[in-house]
Order: sequence, then C-alpha cells, then structure tokens
Amino acid sequence: MKKLVLYFMLLVVAVPAAAQSGLFGSHSSSHSHHSRYHRPSHDPYGPMFTVGNRARQPLFREVPSGVGRGMDPRVFDEACRILSNEVFDGNRLETAKRINGANPMSTRQIAEICRLFTYDTNRLDFAKFAYRHCVDPNNFFLLDEVFTYSSSRDELHEFMRK
Repeated sequence: MKKLVLYFMLLVVAVPAAAQSGLFGSHSSSHSHHSRYHRPSHDPYGPMFTVGNRARQPLFREVPSGVGRGMDPRVFDEACRILSNEVFDGNRLETAKRINGANPMSTRQIAEICRLFTYDTNRLDFAKFAYRHCVDPNNFFLLDEVFTYSSSRDELHEFMRK
C-alpha cells in the first residue's frame, strides 16, 4: 500500500514537472510543425490539418458544441422520434415549432425535420419559422431538395430575401 501511495505521489509531482520541462514535447509555436494536427486557439472549428508547414482547413468541418452547431445529435434524434410518432401533420408542425423555438438547429437538422412532414405547405411553414432559429442560415439553400413543388422553393427564397 505504501508503494502505491509513493508511486501516486511521484506521478502527481513528476509528470507536471516533466511536462513543463519539455520532456513530453514542446507546445511552443516554434515546434508546432512537428505535430500532425495544428489547432490554433482562435479557431473554434477544430483541428486544421497540416501539409508540410502549411495548415489546411478540412473541406467539411463539424462545429463543436456551443459554437453554432445546432441541437445535440442525441437530443435531435429523440426530437425526430417524437415528431415521427405524431399522427397528424398539424400536430407534428406545432411540436416541431415548439422544439425549434427552444433549440436552435442547423440547416441539415431543419431539412431532416422537414422531410418528416407529409405536405409541402407544412414543410414550408416550418422552414420559414426555423429560418429565424437557424445557426447557419447561409446554408439554407440545402432545403431546396426537401420540397416537392418548385413554387414552395420559390416562396421560401422570397421569404429569405425579406
């Protein structure tokens, strides 16, 4: 037991000291080219991949939670389950608006919920409502594919221009 306590105390004292001395590698900017991934402190979107000595942003970046990502995926899945269990499209629309009003969503999440509606009028109504609660409205063009009729797409585009 004494050996275990001594070992633990050694870890508590030695590891932070070794980390400060550079035993585990330096994290200074002069040595950042040695790491495979580079994550600057000003980039809220995650790691940048380094190619040679130049950092490259990945083509598709998943935004970390709390930085405009939308609903947590597990909560969103539960919301979709609840919405799909609604029998009537009108009830589904009201529930979806209530969920979106309390939880900002990404455009992809809004599109997924729009696909749960039977009628284009309800898809359009929800899309207009969700536009005000969307964390990435610049991607709202992704909703074009959820509509059956081009008139619904045109009406959404007109709404977004206002």
